[in-house]
Amino acid sequence: MTGYVARSDASHRDLGLVGGLQAGKQFLVALVARAAAAAERSRFAALPSRYLDDVGMTEAERAAVLGYEETAVDGWRVVASHL
Repeated sequence: MTGYVARSDASHRDLGLVGGLQAGKQFLVALVARAAAAAERSRFAALPSRYLDDVGMTEAERAAVLGYEETAVDGWRVVASHL
């Protein structure tokens, strides 16, 4: 009986370890997926205008897809006017 109890305690400990490893793996897989999506978004944001023209997209459409809002006042224009 003591041997059975000792083995059952070890099996519960192993299940806890396996569960922790699975949770860690799921976390890492989700992290990799988010990093890949961010890298794709960054590459799309950095595309030159000529590539956008090839697919029939304007700069404003790309900004809308990325969720960027264009500022009403260009910051560099304000700085240049004060020089």
